Amino acid sequence: MSLNKEFIQLFPVEIKKHYNDLLALRKSLIKFKDKGMSKDSMLENLEKLRGISDSETEDILLDLMDFVVGYCNPNLSIF
Repeated sequence: MSLNKEFIQLFPVEIKKHYNDLLALRKSLIKFKDKGMSKDSMLENLEKLRGISDSETEDILLDLMDFVVGYCNPNLSIF
């Protein structure tokens, strides 16, 4: 299974599991980075998930995208 497919399948489960814990979700993103996912791929996949999410989940995804692009405390930036 490609890394992108794995992300699209597994990350919604992670969001449900850690709905109110952004730092736990950030750790999940770091695991995908450690497996070799690029910044652009991660953003693209988060955007795909955003397109099929309800408004509350969309807010979480936008916060996670901030970690990916570095629009956050530098210590929390993923890339």
